[in-house]
Amino acid sequence: MSTDKEVELKAKMAKGLEFKEAGGVEFKAGNFEKGALRQYHYALLHLRGLNDNPMAVAKSRDPENLKESDITELEKELSTINSNMALCQLRLGRLNQITRCANAALKANPFNKKAKFRLVQGLVREGAIIKATKLLEELEKDSPNACRFIDPAFAAERRQIEKKEKQSDDKQRKEFGGMFDRTKN
Repeated sequence: MSTDKEVELKAKMAKGLEFKEAGGVEFKAGNFEKGALRQYHYALLHLRGLNDNPMAVAKSRDPENLKESDITELEKELSTINSNMALCQLRLGRLNQITRCANAALKANPFNKKAKFRLVQGLVREGAIIKATKLLEELEKDSPNACRFIDPAFAAERRQIEKKEKQSDDKQRKEFGGMFDRTKN
């Protein structure tokens, strides 16, 4: 027999997942700001703090020993919602929000490959090319087959990184090109 508390938790979880689904519908309709982001935000409000074990929040996890099986269903949902919010922010061009949402998704579930890719996208747009390249290579190395879902986007980010690196190199060459030339008198 379920207690009132368990029934309340299940109801909040169900309501949060309803908002998540509504956010997905709004996203597909192209309504990012007023629709999808709002629905995802409501989903987060319903799902945060619903952890089955309140003591789990107090204990810190050792990232070195963390396994994907240690991630709860609630954490996976929170991660997915934050990752979806990062994509909405990307579509709206809000650079600092992309990385904030992607980092929140990775905090909930460090194994979320899409969230890691969203972080790469945000970092590229912010100009943090070295960090973005490192994360992209990490994604490739850790799970080359798992990157299939983002193949076109993955290749596009590679091109973006190369473009930004070239722009940076050209700028440096222009600024410092004659710096070490000896002047002849």
